[in-house]
Formats: sequence, C-alpha cells, structure tokens
Amino acid sequence: MPSARHILFACTLVFAAVPLLSQQAAAPKPAAAKPTEQLRLFLDCASSGCDFDFLRTELTWVSYVRDRTDAQVHVISTSLGTGSGGQEVTFKLLGLREFDGVDDELRYTTPQGASSDEQRREFVRVLKLGLARYLLRTADGRNLVLTYQPQATAGAVAPLHDPWNFWIFSVGANARARGETQSKSSSWSANVSARRTTERWKVNVGFSGSADRDSYIFEDGSEYQAKTNDWHGSGLVVRSLGPHFSAGASFGGFSSTQENVDVNFRFTPTVEYDFFEYAEFTRRRLIASYGIGVNRYSYTERTVYDKLEETIGSQSLSFSYAARAPWGNANVGASASNYLDDAQKNRMSIFGGMSVRLVKGLQLSYNVSYSRVRDQIALPKGDATDEEVLLRLRQQATSYRANGFLSLSYTFGSVFNNVVNPRMGGGGGGDFFFF
Repeated sequence: MPSARHILFACTLVFAAVPLLSQQAAAPKPAAAKPTEQLRLFLDCASSGCDFDFLRTELTWVSYVRDRTDAQVHVISTSLGTGSGGQEVTFKLLGLREFDGVDDELRYTTPQGASSDEQRREFVRVLKLGLARYLLRTADGRNLVLTYQPQATAGAVAPLHDPWNFWIFSVGANARARGETQSKSSSWSANVSARRTTERWKVNVGFSGSADRDSYIFEDGSEYQAKTNDWHGSGLVVRSLGPHFSAGASFGGFSSTQENVDVNFRFTPTVEYDFFEYAEFTRRRLIASYGIGVNRYSYTERTVYDKLEETIGSQSLSFSYAARAPWGNANVGASASNYLDDAQKNRMSIFGGMSVRLVKGLQLSYNVSYSRVRDQIALPKGDATDEEVLLRLRQQATSYRANGFLSLSYTFGSVFNNVVNPRMGGGGGGDFFFF
C-alpha cells in the first residue's frame, strides 16, 4: 500500500504537468507554407525578337505583369543594327522590391538574314539566362537546372575568312496599281544600297527612285493626268575618333518634280560629339553635330529668286538628347541651318517626345515638332494650279511646319498577363509596347 509520501509525490507530478499540457494545447499550430509564387516580370521591348505570345509559351516560369510597380524584375530591351546586317540586342535588367539594386546588362547578336523564328528563340534563350540569377534567390529556385550543350569542334578553330570584307549589299523593287471607273493610279520604286561597318569606319551608300502616275476623269468627260518622278542618292563616311568623337562627310543628290529640282548634288563634312560614350547609345545619348558643305542645284523652272541653276554653301548645327529608362522614353532636340550667301535663308527646328508612366496604369505619350522655314530656294515662279495644290504635285511656299501627337491611357484590372489565346484573331501580344 502506497505511503503518504508516495501519494504526495504523485500529486506534485500531476500538478506540475497540467500547466505544461495546457501550454501545448493553447500553442498555435505552425502556419502552412505559402505556395511558391512565380518571379514577376515587366518587359519593355523595343528590339527584334519581341514576340510576346511566343515568349509566354516558352518562358512559363515567370508571371508577366502589366505595370512595373508590380514587378520584381524590370527588363528593358533595345537593339541596334550591326555592320554585317544583323542585330545587337541589349537587355538591361533592373531589380525591384526585394531585388532592389540587383541589376545586370546582357548583350547578344543575331546574324544577317536570321529569320523571325531564329530571332525570337535567341531572345528567349538569353532572357532565360539573365533571369536565372533572380529566380535562384526565390523559393522557386530549387527547380532551376542549368544545362550546357558544347559545340563539336575538330581541332583548333581557324580564323574566319570574310571574302566580302564586311560589305553588305541590298537590292529591291516594287510596283503597285489600282483602277476604278473614274480614276487609275500606278507607281513603282526601286532601291540599292551598300554598307560597311567596322569599329573604326562606317560607310553607307544608297540610291532609290520612284515614279507615280495618276489619272482622273471628271463629270464633263475631261481627263487630268498627274505624273511625279523622284530619285535620291546618299552616302556617308564616318571615322571613329574615340568613345565620344567622330568625323566624316555626307554626300548625295536628288531630283524631284514636286520640288522643282532637276538635279542636286551636295557634299557636307561633319563632326559629331556624344557627351555619353557611344557604348551607351541604346540607353541614352546627348549628341552635338556641326556640318558645313556645298550644294549644286539645277532647277526645272525658273525660281522665285530668278535662278535656273546655282552653287551655294550651307551649314548646320544640331543638338539632340534621347533616353530610355524605367519610367519610359524621352527625346528632345533642336537644329539650325542656313545658306552661306544669305543668312536670312535659314531654317530652325525643335522637336520633342516622351512616353512616361505617371502613376500605376496611367501613361502619357506625346510628340511635337516645329520648324520655322525660310530656305525654300527652289520654289518656282508663278502660281500653282488647283490640281497641283490639291494633289500635292508642287511644293508650296510656307513659313512654318508643325506636327503634334498626344495620347493618354489608363489600364486597370488584373496585373497578370500570362495566357496566350490565338482563337479568332490571335492573342493580345502588344500589351508591353509603349512608345
């Protein structure tokens, strides 16, 4: 039979265990782990290879959002043409939220003649590699696997031989025709170009020509025929003089029935300075350039200055700034030019444009330009006929030229945009273009 001491010891154990049991009963259950959330991506794209429907079907381990404020990674994609006729694409990756300050920049090139499918596949491949560093820092990073496919090589790789010495040529032509009972029109155009681009030299040469024929039958049975012919030739030779400075010359000529010019030839040596390095050209640039040259004109009809031909010098000065940043795009510039024999024969122009996200979902875009025109030296004497005015067959005197565009849009709703639905017209693949 248990003694009083044993009973007292057992009671003590029971009373000591009750608080412990009550604490365990009251303790909250551990919270269930949240399901893994995909990396949120906002893509600004102004480069070749941007096929958003294809991107959403090939890159499925991110969530595409419509506004950068909802993203964890903001990617700005731009491209420039290479000397070989391909494209150099640049990705600027900007970390947001928990990735703030984790930025990167990637570049790749596509070869001349790359198909649209090849361009978009390379776009996706490189973008996946760029996003890997961000995915690895998330809970979803456990699913990331990297593979490498080595190229089979037989011995040492021989230096590439270029029989064209970096020259690229292009030839093209097109024709169009349209007919109705009361009117008919036809046109043709052709062009040829050649270019060569190296680290030190840039050479572009091109020629294009076009002709338009239109006929109109009026109610009284009379017929009016309108004919215009134009050809333009241009060339540019530039020598790189460092990361900021370059010098070269532009040359060319043209003929235009609309502008009363039989033949024009021009030659203009030019210098240019970029206050930022040319390597940053796709993201920002601030350029000043100055050119001075000579122009030779032969006119179809005697001009308002009583000239049938003349040789005249000219000069021009221009400044321009452009930037592409997370908040949007901006560009602004000004230029001035005049003929050297008379400073009153001049032209001054300003232009500007911007596409900016004001707040989440609200975007403002505009483009404006204005030119004060005082240099129309080729205007023919005499008045234009009604037909020439209405059909724009003859250039008219003007003191200015102005253009403007304004757009304001607001988008709201779901921030995600991952689904591709091509039925009856294709998916909405243009949501990310904003300029």
